[in-house]
Amino acid sequence: MSGKYSALILAICGAAVLAQDGGVKSWRKGGSASHGHMVMNQTVVEDQPGSTMVNLHRGNDSQSALDRFMNKTKTAIPTGVCFEEIPTISLVKPNNGLIPAGNGSDPSLSRVQVCCKGFERNVHNFRKCDPICEQPCFNGLCVGPNTCSCYPDFVQNREGKCVPTCPIGCDNGVCDLDLRRCICKEGFELDKSGQFCVPGCKGGCGVGRCVAVNTCVCDDGYTPDEDGLCVPKCEGGCGAGDCIAPGVCQCRPGYEKGDEGCEPICSNGCFNGLCTAPEVCSCKPGYAMGPSGNNKCEATCERPCLNGDCTGPNTCTCHRGYVLDETNQFKCLAHCPNGCPNGVCSGPNMCLCNAGFIKDRSLKGSQACVKRV
Repeated sequence: MSGKYSALILAICGAAVLAQDGGVKSWRKGGSASHGHMVMNQTVVEDQPGSTMVNLHRGNDSQSALDRFMNKTKTAIPTGVCFEEIPTISLVKPNNGLIPAGNGSDPSLSRVQVCCKGFERNVHNFRKCDPICEQPCFNGLCVGPNTCSCYPDFVQNREGKCVPTCPIGCDNGVCDLDLRRCICKEGFELDKSGQFCVPGCKGGCGVGRCVAVNTCVCDDGYTPDEDGLCVPKCEGGCGAGDCIAPGVCQCRPGYEKGDEGCEPICSNGCFNGLCTAPEVCSCKPGYAMGPSGNNKCEATCERPCLNGDCTGPNTCTCHRGYVLDETNQFKCLAHCPNGCPNGVCSGPNMCLCNAGFIKDRSLKGSQACVKRV
């Protein structure tokens, strides 16, 4: 068997390890998964950036518990090795134009080991992959992708950091050794677990998190009210309604949802006006509420319309048989289609003869005026 074929077999048929779902395309460089720092019988507690490191002395019992923890936890960490299929030609050079068949789902593919997603190659053992924790696991072990397991006498706080708890310490408080419990600093309160102290917010935060003393950070879709409590947020507000959920308005009685939020309801409509409150109309300029009420706005004219009706702001519409006077917008004049020779038009199609003239009776219905004989 040639050296090239031997290299292929070694690449393909390496020692089998448990595969996990997911994968990355190549090995990643990296170091040990353990980010805690052990110094003799002391554990170094690394707090928030800029804070002081504290040496917490451990007794023999605590050290034994730590040893048991390390032994048990390390053996339970997944190998982090997955399998991936790649073209066999990328592993070997063709021999006389021939490429040996791979062990993948297709003869042209070979199955090789890679680090699973969230793992990186162990620098001491290239067949092993260690989990990656983007934030170092101070006072604990990285046991899975972005997953820390805390040492004995440490617990995870809300930020996922391993902090000391009684009897060796108390985050945001002091440990009462007689009571074996945390006594919180002013403004802080015990977490539900009772193992460390968290910031307190008077009245709570509602749909949000208390991130500092009396300081809330609201969840998406919520905003602090005047008291700092997280309440639903509706862009543009709800007007005459209440925001009952993010982006959801509930209109008050007498209102209904419209294009611009909650709008008032006027049962009979608002003719020539706007509905400004439940069953209340406000008339447009040039209109006034009519004597009948019923939210009907009627047009107003500065002067009465002679022989006509006010149908719009300072607009007269003449009665039948009348026409608007060209010199007076509030006066309608009688109209005689055929005119009134020797007379005047005194009414719709009705002539009044001048002195010395009478109606022509020779023609029935004629309004013409002829000279009296």
